[in-house]
Formats: sequence, structure tokens, C-alpha cells
Amino acid sequence: MNFSNATEKTCDLNSLVSDLASKDSVTRQRARESLIAIRSNDVTTALVTELTDPREHVRWEAAKALAALRDPVSAPALVHALEDDSEDVRWLAAEGLVALGKAGLMAVLSGLQKRASSTAFCRSAHHVLYGCSQEGNAKTVAPVLTALAGPEPGISAPPAAYRALVNLKGIHDLSALDVSQFRERTSTLNSGAEY
Repeated sequence: MNFSNATEKTCDLNSLVSDLASKDSVTRQRARESLIAIRSNDVTTALVTELTDPREHVRWEAAKALAALRDPVSAPALVHALEDDSEDVRWLAAEGLVALGKAGLMAVLSGLQKRASSTAFCRSAHHVLYGCSQEGNAKTVAPVLTALAGPEPGISAPPAAYRALVNLKGIHDLSALDVSQFRERTSTLNSGAEY
């Protein structure tokens, strides 16, 4: 690819991303669909950035596009969007995480260990976990769903999420871990290396 083609593609991408902010819903939809069709690392990066835009409709479009792209790189940003001010953006972020499968599930379980005190996050995490339970992870996520539905999810969800992460990672002998190993393992599991 020569410099002129690269510059042209960057301009097209920037133009499409800018169109996500249009007041015209048809323009936004066409831009979103075009970005999904391009399906590149640059598109994912641009959409992740748009998830922090102050305008709700821009965040909504970015979350919807990321859900369709199913790029595991977007998992941390979608987890962050589970606490968005807009319920619609939170819903789309949750749907995007369900679409990511194991990468989305692991990202949410990791997030629960840090954000379980947030009611919005817990509700959105429940949405993701329920969706993932329908995709073959029912046994793993059932205790976390129970913790989220209980009277103190801020207290009971983090250890349940940790145990689910351990299960997904294939670490089976928790009884042999002392407190320092627990912290070390938690840090390792939350490193984001797989998503």
C-alpha cells in the first residue's frame, strides 16, 4: 500500500467515525455498518475511543458496532461501559461481552472483583453472566449469578467471581493457596493477558 492509499483509508475511517456523531440517525447507521464491514484493528481502536464520548448517541453507536465486531481487544472497554450513565449503552456493552464468549466472560468476572460495589455494574454483569450461562458456562457462572442476586453482591460477588475465573483458567487446588498466593493469582488472572 502506498502512502496515498494509506492516507485515503485513514481519512475514510476518520470520516466514518465522525459520522457516528451525526444528528441524522440514517447517517449514523450507515457509518456504523461501514465501520463493521471494514473490520480492522484501526476500527476497533477508534470505536473503543468513542465509548468515552460525552454524547450518548455516539457511545451507543460505538457499543453497537463493537458488539457486532466481536473483537476480544474491546473487552476491557466494554467492561468499563457496563457503568455508563446510559442504560442503553450498558445493555449494548453487555451484549457485546456476551458475543465475545470466554474473553467477555473473563473480563466481566475480573471486573466484578473490582466494581462489585456499583449497582449499575452488578446489573450489567448479571446480564452478561446470564447470557454466557446460555452459551455453555452455566455451571461456572451459577454461583456468581447467585451472589449478584443476593442481599450483599458487593461482598459476595468478588470471591464468587474469583472462583469462576480460577475454574475457567483451570486452577483447581484453591485449598493449597495462602493469602499471598491468592493475591498473586488474582493479579495474574486479572492481568488481561487473554483479552
